[in-house]
Amino acid sequence: MTDQMLSPKMLGYWTEETLGEAPDESGIYCVFRAAKDPETEEMDVQELLYVGEHRSARYGIQHDEMRETWHAFPQPDEEIWYAVGLCGSANRERLAAAMINAHKPRFNAKSPYLERFPFDETTVHIYGKKHKLQSIFNVERQD
Repeated sequence: MTDQMLSPKMLGYWTEETLGEAPDESGIYCVFRAAKDPETEEMDVQELLYVGEHRSARYGIQHDEMRETWHAFPQPDEEIWYAVGLCGSANRERLAAAMINAHKPRFNAKSPYLERFPFDETTVHIYGKKHKLQSIFNVERQD
């Protein structure tokens, strides 16, 4: 392996009602807790809860084993929102691992990537819908 730069454009946001419009392509998916912003009264992402990856991001969201856990978490005035970052199969796991290692989402607590990054140094530059995500970060190999 070699050092690499990954630059996913985060697409979204989708709610449960609009999830059918999410891309059915290879990539990572981020699950967020959304709530009303106290200043603007608009719904907005508040916390990254989970990062997953699948050859079909939409399918991954719809069938992830943590799905029930995400939906049990929000308070009554909160929602679950999804964002997708398209990424080819060759780098999808590496991107998800870097996201988990850097952001440490609460529902990725059992992921081996929280404290270990088995890939060579990876720089991630996120653009698009990136609220509550680091825009640029670097993850070094940790075996």
